[in-house]
Amino acid sequence: LIRDAVSAAVQSFHGHLALNNFAVADEQLLQKINKVPEFWKLHAFSLQTTFFIVLARIFDNSRDAHSVHKLLAATVQHPEFFSKAALCARKREVSNITGPNPAWLDEYLQNITWEASTADLRTLKRAIAPHASTFEAVYRPIRTNVFAHQMLKDQALVSALFSKTLIKEMDDILRFLHDTIRALWELAYNGTRPALGVTDYGYHRRIEEIKNNTKSVLDQLL
Repeated sequence: LIRDAVSAAVQSFHGHLALNNFAVADEQLLQKINKVPEFWKLHAFSLQTTFFIVLARIFDNSRDAHSVHKLLAATVQHPEFFSKAALCARKREVSNITGPNPAWLDEYLQNITWEASTADLRTLKRAIAPHASTFEAVYRPIRTNVFAHQMLKDQALVSALFSKTLIKEMDDILRFLHDTIRALWELAYNGTRPALGVTDYGYHRRIEEIKNNTKSVLDQLL
């Protein structure tokens, strides 16, 4: 559930950004977009709404919310999920092994010298704190006042909220979320030690895919 939510946030944010960047860079494309401006305004509003609503769910601190906070808390509480024994069971399941371990699996497990401790997993949980703080201070007010309840009628106040946002800052948050989810999967299914900020978990490749897909759609529609 969290992986799907993070994917939706990444796609909506970078899809909207790609469309704007392509329109700015290509005058002919901009002219074609302006032939049906209401459609593209609705498209942009849909992407923005999706982004802020989904991101708020990911960072929801409510006790009954299935958020990234709950995911990481459960991760810390259950280091046994990431033991060699648990990894062996997963490998056996995905490979449909019913008898004794094959030689390749025993060798694979023997070569894994690192197992996550509670302290290791707690480091992952602590790493989200600055990103969550930024979201609460800058982005949740936009979600609450502009996209969820539409409390603000004064355009100057809306502009003031958006003026605090930074593309690079938001990209950093999305990359952290993307990489954290991928790191947990790699830990659970391959026994790979998380290395956030060091290992490439495919985030930039995903952004290029979104850009290319957006350009492909624009080329076909316009």
